Amino acid sequence: MKAISVTMALSCLVTMVAQSQDNASGTKPAEHPVMVIHADAELKSQSVVVGKAALAEILVGRETNGNWLWIPAAKGWIQQSDVVAIDKAIDYFTRQIQQSPTSRNYFERGAALVALNDFEKAAADFSKSIELDPQNVPAINDRGTTYRRLGRLDHAKADFDTVIARGTRHPGVYTNRAMVWLDMGNVEQAMVDLHAALDLDQKFAPAWEASGAAREVMGDIPKAIDDYRVAVEIDPAFALAWNNRAWLLATTPNVSHRNGRQAVEFATKACELTGYQQADIMDTLAAAHAEAGQFEQAVSVAKGALKIADENEKAAIKQRLALYEAGQPYRQQK
Repeated sequence: MKAISVTMALSCLVTMVAQSQDNASGTKPAEHPVMVIHADAELKSQSVVVGKAALAEILVGRETNGNWLWIPAAKGWIQQSDVVAIDKAIDYFTRQIQQSPTSRNYFERGAALVALNDFEKAAADFSKSIELDPQNVPAINDRGTTYRRLGRLDHAKADFDTVIARGTRHPGVYTNRAMVWLDMGNVEQAMVDLHAALDLDQKFAPAWEASGAAREVMGDIPKAIDDYRVAVEIDPAFALAWNNRAWLLATTPNVSHRNGRQAVEFATKACELTGYQQADIMDTLAAAHAEAGQFEQAVSVAKGALKIADENEKAAIKQRLALYEAGQPYRQQK
C-alpha cells in the first residue's frame, strides 16, 4: 500500500533496517535490534567513517567484534557504547532523566518514543522539554511531527509555524508543514511549502517524496512517479520513496502508467531496505507481483504482510489477497 509520508525531526531521524541475508552456512545470523543513544554516532569500515547515525535511530546489527556491532544496511560498524538494545531503550533514557531532568533529556526520550511509535508519551515529553526550555526549537518541531502522527493537525501546524517564525530555514521544517497542509486537503499551500523547501536545498530527498505524494492527490501521476524517482536518485536508501513509486506503477488505474516489472523491482528494493518487516511495504510488493502476473508470489507475500500487519492494516490487505487468489490484480479507485 502507499506508505504515509512522514514528517521529519530536525535531528533527521531515519529508520535503518538491515536486509535479511543468510550466511554461507545457510543459517541466519543473529539479529541485534538496537537504538542509537548518542547523536551523530559514527559508522566505520576499516577506520573510514561511512556514515553517522541519528539520535534514537533504530538499527539492526548482525555480528559483534569486541565493542563493535556490524550494521549491514549501513555497511559499517558502530560502537556498542553508542547503542542500547531496543527493549531497554526507554529505560536508558528514563534513567538519564532521573539523574538530570533537563530539557535535553526529555527531548531525547521523546525522540526514542517516536521511534517506537508511542506518540502520546512522546508528545508529553516534547512538551515537558519545551516547558523547561521554551527556546528548544528541535523539541517544538518534533512535537509538531508527533502531533501530525496523532492527527492533531492544527497543533502540528502551529508548531511548524513557530519554528519557521523563529527564523529556522531548514527544508525539513517546510516539508513537515507541507505534509500537514496536504493532510488538511490544501494541496496548493502544500506545494508552496515544498517549493520553499527545494529552494533551500534541491537535493533534499524528503521534499521530492512529499512532492510526489502531493502530485498524486492532484492526479498528476506521471509527475508523481518522476518526483519519487528523483527522491531515490538523491537517496538510494529512501525506502518510502521506492515503495510509493512501486505502488503507483502497480496499481494506478491508468494502464499507460503501469509497469509490473519495474514495480516488482522497486518494491523489492523497499522491502530489502526495511528487512521485510513493514506490512505496508510488503503489501506493495504483493500488488506489484500481481500486476506482473505473478499471482503465486503475490499471494505468498500478502500472507506474509498479514502476519506482521497492525490491526488497522489487515482488512485492506485481506481484500487484496482475495483478488490475487482469484488471479486478479489490484487497482486503485479513480
